[in-house]
Amino acid sequence: MDKISLDYAGFRHEYIGGGLRRADLDPDPIKQFQSWFAAAIKSRDSRCQRDDSGYLAWTINRPRVVLLKDFDERGFVFFTNYSSDKGRQLEKNPNAALVMYWMEVERQIRIEGKVEKTSREESEEYFHTRPFGAQLGAWTSHPKRGD
Repeated sequence: MDKISLDYAGFRHEYIGGGLRRADLDPDPIKQFQSWFAAAIKSRDSRCQRDDSGYLAWTINRPRVVLLKDFDERGFVFFTNYSSDKGRQLEKNPNAALVMYWMEVERQIRIEGKVEKTSREESEEYFHTRPFGAQLGAWTSHPKRGD
């Protein structure tokens, strides 16, 4: 196998968006998150981004990527199969760190806390918003290790 030579210095990105001053931040962290989230969605290239919320990495035993579905003063919402590796790991250890990076607006955020299940009603309400094919897939799938 040929060794590939990479020019790591060539990957450097010049961040020109400006710094971050405490005086410019909203004292309410949820409002600040909402502001940056809206700016990231507004600035993204629709050809290469999903049209739903975005990606989050929750560190359980190893980082996982999930889709943010909602957020408010109570917290941040994502859905997963309770029987999957991710669901079982969260059941054993609900301490997690949420990391979101928005390259377009040169911002990232990390939130730490405990993961809690949403109410059954909220889970079912979300499930019924999914396309019928996705619902069928969820009903018939058996999560595999490493999902």
